[in-house]
Amino acid sequence: MIFGLDIGTRTLVGILADYDEENEKIVIRDFYELEHENRAMLDGQIHDVGKVAKSVNKVKQMLEEKSGEKLSEVAIAIAGRFLISSIGTYELDISTQGFLSEDIVRNMELEAVKLATEKIQYYESMYCVGYSVLYYSLDGQWIKHLEGQKGNQAKVKVLAAFLPRNVVEAMMSVLERSGLKPFHITLEPIAATSLVVPEDLRSLNIVMVDVGAGTSDIAISNNGVIIGYGMVPLAGDEITEAISESLLVDFKVAEKIKRELSEKETITYKDILDNSQEISKEEVLKIINPTIDNIADKIVKEIINLNGRSPSAVMVVGGGGKVPGFIEKIAEKLQIPKSRVSLKTASNLEKIVFECLKLEGSEYVTPLGIVNVALKKEGSVFNNIKINHQNFNILFMGKDMNVLQVLLQAGYSMDRLVGAPSPAIGFELNGKLMIVKGEKGRTAKIRINGDIADFNSPVKPGDKIEIEEPENGGPVSLTIKQVITPIKYYLNGEPKITYPIVFKNGKKVEDLEEKIKDGEIIQTVSPTIEDIFKNSNEKIYFTINNLPYEVSVGTVIVKNGEILEKDYKIKNEDSLETKAIELPKLKDFLNIEIEKTKVFLNGKEILLNKEEFNVMFDGRVINIEEEIMNGANYTIKKVQKDLQLIDIFNHLSLNVNEIKSYEIYINGEKVESFLQKINPGADVKVLIND
Repeated sequence: MIFGLDIGTRTLVGILADYDEENEKIVIRDFYELEHENRAMLDGQIHDVGKVAKSVNKVKQMLEEKSGEKLSEVAIAIAGRFLISSIGTYELDISTQGFLSEDIVRNMELEAVKLATEKIQYYESMYCVGYSVLYYSLDGQWIKHLEGQKGNQAKVKVLAAFLPRNVVEAMMSVLERSGLKPFHITLEPIAATSLVVPEDLRSLNIVMVDVGAGTSDIAISNNGVIIGYGMVPLAGDEITEAISESLLVDFKVAEKIKRELSEKETITYKDILDNSQEISKEEVLKIINPTIDNIADKIVKEIINLNGRSPSAVMVVGGGGKVPGFIEKIAEKLQIPKSRVSLKTASNLEKIVFECLKLEGSEYVTPLGIVNVALKKEGSVFNNIKINHQNFNILFMGKDMNVLQVLLQAGYSMDRLVGAPSPAIGFELNGKLMIVKGEKGRTAKIRINGDIADFNSPVKPGDKIEIEEPENGGPVSLTIKQVITPIKYYLNGEPKITYPIVFKNGKKVEDLEEKIKDGEIIQTVSPTIEDIFKNSNEKIYFTINNLPYEVSVGTVIVKNGEILEKDYKIKNEDSLETKAIELPKLKDFLNIEIEKTKVFLNGKEILLNKEEFNVMFDGRVINIEEEIMNGANYTIKKVQKDLQLIDIFNHLSLNVNEIKSYEIYINGEKVESFLQKINPGADVKVLIND
């Protein structure tokens, strides 16, 4: 069972129906009719989405109560206001296809619709709301139906109808608010024509005019097909407004007067001043005659424009066509016999069987036509797409849609397609509020027919979309180091980077990789000379006899030649230099083995240096008391030394100032000079006289 809904300018008609395939009949299970609150629609266009949705929801609820079933999908038709039509033709090589299936024929039709779309200007702002097949051909020969046929070349030609996006999307908004999804959408004249001008009659040049409340929709058949669609934005409401203006009544009273024209010769009513009034049918007809004449004139002009001439016959449906004198005006202006223009009612539709109260008026032809084309799947531009193995009917605009458009139509919300971002972190940095956005969520992984795709990938009828669950954004991981600004300075010409001293919630931060939490307070202070260089020593390098030495020495920091105090705060782009202080002396690094020789002093053996050495740098002898020079290359040379008597005095414990006289003997011989040479093993005696 399906739910068909005609959302007219004045009334809504909901129908529950099934298709009896054995007898090829439409079985009407139940229906419900409701008038709009106020004038929520004008000329077939939805003006108040909320009020129309409220009425749709009431129709839906009443039919749910009657049937006991939950209604979630609906077939609808849209009035042809601002209608544009276009013809598209598509050919297909079927030599390898075998017998043509329903799906192949359907896809050929939709390809033809796509080509028709490309012929119209601004197709991006138009929706295809239905189409009619003009003809099929097989291997160059016309054929009534392609399904089940086999050949080499198949061709289809369609007449596609288009409406502005805002018209269609207003209807989609109404259905969404009512908890309904459309499974079939078509054009109102296509729906009505399916019943009053069935396929067997289309060889005749017949015009179908659906005169509703807001629009008069037109469809024309000839040579077996529908050759054109049209629309006139004038209908029953214009007649009602003429009555309202002339008799000083509100729109509802005027509508009641109009409907009673077919039932009463004298009509009573109250005007807006609360006066009871009475008027004859003839007087009302005189009031509305100019309006009927104008509407009929516009309809006939549109028929001639589409058909090129007067048709063989006109079939009028819709509540607006019931006004006395209307069909006669059409016949008069087309210059065809009155018998060739008739008002078609639901009561004489052969394909319809009622299991409920019978719908009889001409105003019910379009609602019944909606369920007719929906059950037979005729003229709809919906396409079947599988999403995660579930079938969805998607409304294509004629050209291929992308994945995102398809998923949104299928009822996916963005939070089902893109993971939620993680919460932001807010903290204070040096008195300024800082906000770090949370990590973006990952979009769901998508495949079309097994191939990797994304939201912009095109989708064709019959495609299979697989979509995984999106991933939410991970928690924000923010460190102190990421939010503070490093300080760049130069040390001895080389660029350096340091970081300010950081306090978090008043406590000094030792590790800059420490995480920041929401609501924390961060403060920074520029580091001082002492903070950066407190453990800093300068290295000096030198060699002694080609042996390298590296020595750390104390330093001071200098800026522009001035030694900086320890509490000086480093600034960005500062140019600093280090200067070494307390340099070591050369002697501290001399550890030279000197050859010694024995002599005897007053009978005691002592050792005297037989060699001496010189330290050379840059070609000169260096005093070993000098400070080490950075980068110097020192050379030590040893030379033989002549021993002299004076060399032994370092081994005597004497106070020279207390000595009055002395005698010195070498190997028993008395000597007078301290410069007297001595030989290894010499026996030296020093005698001190009192």
